[in-house]
Amino acid sequence: MYKNLTKALCLSGMVLSLGSCSFFELENVTDPNFPDRTSFLDNPTKAQLDFLATGTFSDLRTNGANTAQGIVLAYQVPGVIGREIYVLSTSDPRYVTELLGIQTIDNANYLSNYFGAYSSTRRTARTLADAAANSPQISEEQRNGYLGFANTAEAYAMLVLSDLQYENGLRVDVSDPLNPGKIKPYPEVLAAIKEKLDLGASQLAQAGSTLPFPVPSGFVDFNTPATMAQFNRALAARTAIRSNNYQDALAAVQASFFSLTASPTAGPLFNYGGANPDVFNSLFQVPNAKGSTVVVAHPSFITDIRPGDTRRSKVRERDLRSTTGLSSSYEPAIYATNTSPIPVIKNEELILIAAEAYLNTNNKAKAVEAINVLATAYGVAPVSVADNDEKLLNEILYHRRYSLFYEGQRWVDLRRLNRLGDIDPETTQDGKKTSVLTQMPLPFAEVQWDVANP
Repeated sequence: MYKNLTKALCLSGMVLSLGSCSFFELENVTDPNFPDRTSFLDNPTKAQLDFLATGTFSDLRTNGANTAQGIVLAYQVPGVIGREIYVLSTSDPRYVTELLGIQTIDNANYLSNYFGAYSSTRRTARTLADAAANSPQISEEQRNGYLGFANTAEAYAMLVLSDLQYENGLRVDVSDPLNPGKIKPYPEVLAAIKEKLDLGASQLAQAGSTLPFPVPSGFVDFNTPATMAQFNRALAARTAIRSNNYQDALAAVQASFFSLTASPTAGPLFNYGGANPDVFNSLFQVPNAKGSTVVVAHPSFITDIRPGDTRRSKVRERDLRSTTGLSSSYEPAIYATNTSPIPVIKNEELILIAAEAYLNTNNKAKAVEAINVLATAYGVAPVSVADNDEKLLNEILYHRRYSLFYEGQRWVDLRRLNRLGDIDPETTQDGKKTSVLTQMPLPFAEVQWDVANP
């Protein structure tokens, strides 16, 4: 799939300023090998649309040229704030001092680079949608296939950004990069993501039985309009749970690839090939790494996990690593190699969304059934309908913590349920107290855009 990655990027991200730090920072492109956006929006061929679709998949998993600062920060930033991991660095203490709330985050530094990376994904997906809408060289079913995927991909990128930005909001209308809409508040952002996902689902429903573009191996089970729509509905369920909208979450889950009998880890994957022109899984870390910056598991992963829970295998022992008075003797062991795939969204997340939705729509028996699927799978004591709602919710959060470890979910879960107080702040060896952030700051470029364009 990715052996033609260079061409795909040429027709997608590279022509759209992948290295920028904001959606609206555009560069003048003069290299004839990288034509500007308008050159393939006017009467694009199907081959060009396929390259754009491939580029969109690539941008989703690597976030363009910013591989080490896109998907990595999207997992590490909420992982540190949610006390799933520490990123310990002898050369750059900001992973500790800023993300653990000891100092104010500098909104112009690298910790905001996820914003430009996922904004690049939005631009690539928008370009695919605009090109497909303009092309007279494809059938209406094919057009709906491209449009449905493009809207699904853009919604995914928006959801990642909104998880990190939270009440700072996000720009929803970015159809004209030189005249974008104003930043909208968080509830309107979630509504816009839902609208985009719903539009994508309706387009996929009109896309016939075959997607018009190739999909990477990680999406092999989602290679038709119907199964791509199930992926879309899984993202809709995740979106609905962000605002604790349990009716919408339940409806979306039931239209997704959710299953109580399938493997808990089933779902689409970001796959990696390693050698150029493909890339490595940049979340992989060599066991017992000795570099200046390493990721370690938060000590509470081990102290809070229950005896017999087989998800303990998600971490391994390592030499004690410490900085600024914080330390851990464990590190994540999720990825076996540097080409291991990264899950996009898993069946067990959908099972737990369903459990929480059932619990909050007066169907305790179904909630218990869903919880116990994972209890059985991972060697944890089951729950029963005799348990009160508080205990069942705590059980759901326990399973979400360990099933979705280091996937950017725990911080969001505790925040949406007003339970950030469940995280105990640390005190460093030199007496500095940490705190739990509620959101990342607006990137400097976004702030300055609105200053220059009131």
